[in-house]
Amino acid sequence: MRAAPLGEERFSPQFMVPVLPRGPQEIEMNSAVSYSLLPGPGYELFTIDSHTGQISTSTRLDREIQSSFTLRVQAEDSGTPSLSSTATVLCSVLDDNDNAPEFFQSDLHLVIPENLPPGVIHIFQASDVDNGLNGTIHYFIEDDEEYFSIDAVTGAVSTTRILDREERSNYSLLITAADHGHPPLSSTALLHITLSDENDNSPSFARKSYRSSISEGLPAGSEILHLIAWDPDEGPNGAVTFSLDEENSGNFYVDGSTGVIRLTKPLDRETRSQHVFRAVATDSCSQGPRSSVATVTIQVEDINDNPPVCINKPMRVSVSSVTTRPSRPIVMVTAQDPDQGDNGTVVFSLAEEDEMFQVDKSGAVRLKAPLNNEVYGTKLLRIRAADLGRPSLTSSCLLLIQLNSEEPPLQFTEELYEVTMPENSKTGSWVANVVAHDQTADEGMIKYSIFSGNENEAFTINPITGDITVREQRLMDFEVQRKIYLVVLAENGHQTAYTRVAVNLQDINDNTPVFKQSYYRTAVWEGQIHNTYVMQVLATDSDSGVNGQISYYIVDGNHNNAFVIDSVRGILATNAVLDREIVSSYKLILQAKDMGSPPLTGTCTIRVQVVDVNDNSPTIPSSEPVTIAENLPVGYIVTQVTANDVDLSPSATYRIIEKNQTSRSFSIDQYSGVITTTKSLDYEDQAVYTLRVEASDSVHQTEAELSIQVLDVNDNPPVFSQESYKVVLLEQTLEDSFVVTVSATDKDSGQNGRISYRLLSSPVRGFYIDPDNGSVFTNKPLNCVANGNMLRLLVEAHDSGDPSLFSVTSVDIEVVDFNNNAPLFTLNSYEVSVPEDVSVGSTLLTLLAEDKDYSNKNTHLEYAIISGNDQRRFCLEVVSLPGEAQSRTVGQIVLCDTLNREATDTYSLTVTVTDRGTPPLNTSAVVSVKVLDINDNAPVFSSPEYHAQVTENSPLGTALVHVFAYDPDLGANGTVTYNIISGNSRGLFRVDSATGILEVNGTLDYEKDTKFTLTVQASDSNPSDKKVSFAVVYIIVQDENDNSPFFMFPTYNCSVPENLPAFTHVCTVHAVDEDAGTFGLLTYSILNPCFVDYDSSNPDKKEAFGIDPLTGDIHTKQTFDYEGESEFCFVVEVHDKGDQVATLRVRIEIEGIDEFSPIFTQNVYHFSLPTNVKVGQSIGQLMAMDHDGGLDGLVEYSLINPSQFFSVNKTTGYLYISNSVYQRRSPISNETIEDLIVLASSPKLDSKTSTCHVVVNISSSAKALTSVDLNVHIASLTVSLIVFLLLIISFIYIVLRYRFKEKTVKTAASLSANLNHESDSLETTDENLHSSGINLQDLQEPFNMWGRMDIPNTSRNSNSKTSSGRGSTEEETTEDQEIKMINKFACFKQLSSVTAQQAPSRVSDSGIPGDSDQLSFHSVDEDPSSSSNIGIVQIVDMPSSESLHNFKDEGGGEGMLPQVVNMKEVEEVMRRCMSMYDDQGLVEGSLTNLISCEEQLHGSYSWDYFLNWQPRFQSLASVFTDIGMLPDEGMRARDVQPETQSLLRPPPLITAVAQPGIRAVPPRMPYRKSPLVRLPTYNKTHTRNTELTHSAMTPSFSPSLSVLTIRTPSSSPVVSETGLGSYTKIATLPRDILDEAEIQV
Repeated sequence: MRAAPLGEERFSPQFMVPVLPRGPQEIEMNSAVSYSLLPGPGYELFTIDSHTGQISTSTRLDREIQSSFTLRVQAEDSGTPSLSSTATVLCSVLDDNDNAPEFFQSDLHLVIPENLPPGVIHIFQASDVDNGLNGTIHYFIEDDEEYFSIDAVTGAVSTTRILDREERSNYSLLITAADHGHPPLSSTALLHITLSDENDNSPSFARKSYRSSISEGLPAGSEILHLIAWDPDEGPNGAVTFSLDEENSGNFYVDGSTGVIRLTKPLDRETRSQHVFRAVATDSCSQGPRSSVATVTIQVEDINDNPPVCINKPMRVSVSSVTTRPSRPIVMVTAQDPDQGDNGTVVFSLAEEDEMFQVDKSGAVRLKAPLNNEVYGTKLLRIRAADLGRPSLTSSCLLLIQLNSEEPPLQFTEELYEVTMPENSKTGSWVANVVAHDQTADEGMIKYSIFSGNENEAFTINPITGDITVREQRLMDFEVQRKIYLVVLAENGHQTAYTRVAVNLQDINDNTPVFKQSYYRTAVWEGQIHNTYVMQVLATDSDSGVNGQISYYIVDGNHNNAFVIDSVRGILATNAVLDREIVSSYKLILQAKDMGSPPLTGTCTIRVQVVDVNDNSPTIPSSEPVTIAENLPVGYIVTQVTANDVDLSPSATYRIIEKNQTSRSFSIDQYSGVITTTKSLDYEDQAVYTLRVEASDSVHQTEAELSIQVLDVNDNPPVFSQESYKVVLLEQTLEDSFVVTVSATDKDSGQNGRISYRLLSSPVRGFYIDPDNGSVFTNKPLNCVANGNMLRLLVEAHDSGDPSLFSVTSVDIEVVDFNNNAPLFTLNSYEVSVPEDVSVGSTLLTLLAEDKDYSNKNTHLEYAIISGNDQRRFCLEVVSLPGEAQSRTVGQIVLCDTLNREATDTYSLTVTVTDRGTPPLNTSAVVSVKVLDINDNAPVFSSPEYHAQVTENSPLGTALVHVFAYDPDLGANGTVTYNIISGNSRGLFRVDSATGILEVNGTLDYEKDTKFTLTVQASDSNPSDKKVSFAVVYIIVQDENDNSPFFMFPTYNCSVPENLPAFTHVCTVHAVDEDAGTFGLLTYSILNPCFVDYDSSNPDKKEAFGIDPLTGDIHTKQTFDYEGESEFCFVVEVHDKGDQVATLRVRIEIEGIDEFSPIFTQNVYHFSLPTNVKVGQSIGQLMAMDHDGGLDGLVEYSLINPSQFFSVNKTTGYLYISNSVYQRRSPISNETIEDLIVLASSPKLDSKTSTCHVVVNISSSAKALTSVDLNVHIASLTVSLIVFLLLIISFIYIVLRYRFKEKTVKTAASLSANLNHESDSLETTDENLHSSGINLQDLQEPFNMWGRMDIPNTSRNSNSKTSSGRGSTEEETTEDQEIKMINKFACFKQLSSVTAQQAPSRVSDSGIPGDSDQLSFHSVDEDPSSSSNIGIVQIVDMPSSESLHNFKDEGGGEGMLPQVVNMKEVEEVMRRCMSMYDDQGLVEGSLTNLISCEEQLHGSYSWDYFLNWQPRFQSLASVFTDIGMLPDEGMRARDVQPETQSLLRPPPLITAVAQPGIRAVPPRMPYRKSPLVRLPTYNKTHTRNTELTHSAMTPSFSPSLSVLTIRTPSSSPVVSETGLGSYTKIATLPRDILDEAEIQV
């Protein structure tokens, strides 16, 4: 029967076909049919259902290995004895597309020549072992390649166009072979195509023509230009060599490889100014080189290498006093210069000045004056001809002038001497003799000389005899100059004569022939006829005549006389038929020989390349037969045919000449000659193939035979004569009994066809087989082997091939049975595991026993439980199951009652099995039942709560507590895992999921958390029914010292006054420790001084301060003296209880107090007034000493009672005359003595003072009546009257305003607050002030600034020290120069020295006032609208008056002045005082506008005290502060609160000259508001300039020198004698800016 087709690659089981028995159906047990497969080829790949007969595959089938199977099926009933029959099933395997096409060569490299016409270049072959459409292959190229195509069926790859290697040299094609299956399978192969080069490109020059200009003076070997040519071909086809064509001058040669053209000899522009020739670039192809040509033009540039040459040399002319005029030219001298331009332009001049003649540049010779009749003789003029080149070349022209005479008396015997002599005559050779005679009566001594023609000094002449000889042999060269003309002069002192000597040189053979090129390269085709032109060479010889006639010869390299040369013309031609295959090139040595005696020769080399011609056929060498195995895949490389061709023609192409169908089994690659298979070969079909291969070089063809022998492959298995064999034997058959003989055959030959037999299966090794003839015998008695009524042997027949092939058949032996075997359980003991919750009635185990007997009676079995079932929990049921041959019984153990593992976990049952034979046989087995656990119990913690303590900063992994839970279940049900489910949001703890150990998992911080409450969950490991329980863990965190104390700042500054008792509190330092508890308690101590060598010798300094260890309060331990020590620095250490430490640097300044009063050097000073004294003259100096330090130690001088005549300088103590001194008269007596009381004090308020008595004798002064005229008295009276009227008006005004006093005070306070924050412009300020109705009188009472009052120290923490002053009489400085400039303005003598009053405040040690926090930055341009808050003084014009007396030196008293103002007088004074000389520039805002000429003479505090401050500058602010502190005897101190005091912002520093290295740092002082103050100023309305420009400072001002520059008023606060004042608002800087302000110098 035939089964339905089966698809391959299917897995078992698969239904194929049912097999049904034929014949009558039997009943009962005999009718149970069982099916089996009989052994045969491939039967092991299938299985059959023994009951239904369905055949299925047991493994994966592969159609490509075996496409069909023949199966034998046996059907057997259950009778005893059983009956059977067989059937044959033919199974065909349908193809699946499970094999992709395969290329034999997946990566192929192909070399083809370029320029091939489009056509096939290679055939790809792929094979697919599938069948039908699955094995049908089509080809395509993956990339869209425009140059190639492929035949989809044959796989032939073709070019679509001619390929050019220079365009692209390599191609890579991805060839895909795909089948037509569903889905299609494919594979790829990579084809690399390389194009071999053909000489199809000529060399190409970079330019079509080359042009170069060179100087004619270049030496030989100089590079002229560089030829560049390239050839896109490769190899020799692209190697370019250069040569020159049509260059016959021999002046140039080219380097063949580099293309550099060089000179062979110097050029002469005068001979040839342009050279044109061709440059040839030739490639090195041996099959016909290609070349290209470029034109080369060499332009020769002129150099001045030729001197002028006189045309007529010498010249003779006669002049007469009668006919020759001075204005007319006597003769025109001419000369030639072959050079160009200036190099060839000739000018003439006399070599030596002549008294009678002159010559101009054009060569015209003239008389300077009329010729005297009495002048006779010959005049010789040497005229210099010079060109205009650089350098200029000159030559001399000779002019003989006959003066008033017709015939010269001195003449040579010949006008021309001609001489002939050979060139290169030896030195000293005689040339000629010249003779001159004097025709006058008295002959003198005649001297001879060569005038011209001997520039190279080749000749010399005897001046006495006139013999001319050769001086230098080498200078006589026929090739350079064939004829030499010498001009010889004869002179006797009165007359001069000349003659010419012509020396004709005879040529000798002294120059060798020279070829135009030393190396030639040419080519000639092979196979040419005799006398074929090759090339022509040319040689030159500088000699003449026969010495210059050249003959040409081949002297070397002419093998076999292949070439001949024309001896006259130099034409090289072939002398034989050349064959490149014999000699590919010739190197000929040519010789050029002249006809001289002896002859001279020159040589050159010619490389003649023989160009190949395709004149030889390719040949295929004979080869041995090629042997290949059969069944090789398609595309297998069999061999490669290589043809040899002695020509250089392109590679040969190959093809197979078809004679029959057998040759189609192979193909050959037309370019490589590789032969491959096109289909599988079969040795059994054909063993030998003969191929006819043709090789062609495109012109010639040749053929050769190739024999291919196919080797046999073991591809046929043995085949048995029968499909199976059947034998019937008795169970008691003995050993070595013959059973049956099997036989098989094999179509292969040799060892592949020799068959051997063997048994694949033999029950209990009861049989054996003869390996040669296939006879089977028993090896044991049959009853020891048979285990049923049927035995089956598998017999294998295999050949001797490699690998060996085989086939299998079966031998069925039927055996008769009897009951000689007891039934046996499959196992001696059984173990079964059941869960404790298994339901009652469940089958726990099926028991199976086997009986080796095979009859129904002997194999029927029964089961029973005989022990171990006391609780009747188990039952045993017997069940009959159908078998393959017959039914069989099994025993099933069933659960009859519930189980509890926790009560009983195992049971042991004994079961038996018994057959029904005669006698019956039985056996027993033990069944162990193990009860499996289920998850029916939850974990239980050992305690519901756990407590633990841990210190902070405990390392990770520190164990805290062990939580434990118990679960009575087993395995995963009883395996407890732990995890934290709450209280651990930050992950600071972790619990070991297996052990329950709770550990630290993060950094604990007692300062953040002191305790934790964690909930721990215990769960079993059942994945589906997990049971859990919970416990709580309380954790207490204990503190550790994990934070170090620290100070907020690295340095702390404080101060303490001197002379305070010990244990005075200084300041308090404070450190921070983030620890809590005891570790946060800190202890302070003083560690050591700031510096190692900090006055270690002074023990008191080390123990100067103490510190409270708990509070950090620093106190003194001794009394300090500012004069002894003013600064201390030490390190404070703080440590906590855990020994963590931090340090702080503390710097303490000792503040000085005024302890000592100034001491005058004398109690009484006596001074006498000199005669003719002038105002401003010093009459003496007072001196006082103060032992205090700092500002307290500075001494200021003042008069207690003002003097009418004298004043004292505040800083220097000089007493000077302030007004004219006269003796005052009284009715009693004349006063000739002035008594003065001088006060000495420091600049600070409430300083200690002392006085001295000064007696001045003024007896030398004039009397009062005679010294003061009437006008002075009238002026004094007028002034007194005006003052009196002003006082009355002021008094009335004050009374009227008194009733508004309370309202005025409130308004002033409000205005002060507003002004501190005002940011509007000056005009806005004016409007606000006027609109508010407040004027000067409103603020008179509450703002009296002239009394002394105690001001708190605002610079307590200043870090600067007070500097000491220096006298104002030291060497002149830049500041003194500025003072001298002020002296130039005499008009200022009308004004007094003016200073402003400043509110009392402490001046810091740096010289900056106490409120210097309110500073500004350096000079920058700011918006005027936004500058009102940057510390600039704003001026508001209001009428006022001041007294000259109150503002002269001591200051003060402004508040008491009357309020009358003469505006016209003020304007006049301002106009005259502000006028400056033309050469002076007024610097607005400079202090030079504040000081009058008079005050400069006298000296003032504002000058001397500031300028003499050393070693650091004291800002001018402190100067004005100290001026304001001076006592005013006429003023009464008033009680004014410090908060209402105002600080006057004085003008900037006098000068910008600072001491090198000075650094002025403004102290940080308490922020204070600046109320209104009163400043003396001009009554001048103008737009306020808030920008700090150079107009606000002195010419050399440095904006970083003073912190006060931006507070300078925009108008100089100068007060005239009439007095004028105004209110001034001082705006302040923001506090954050002031804190960061710092002035760098």
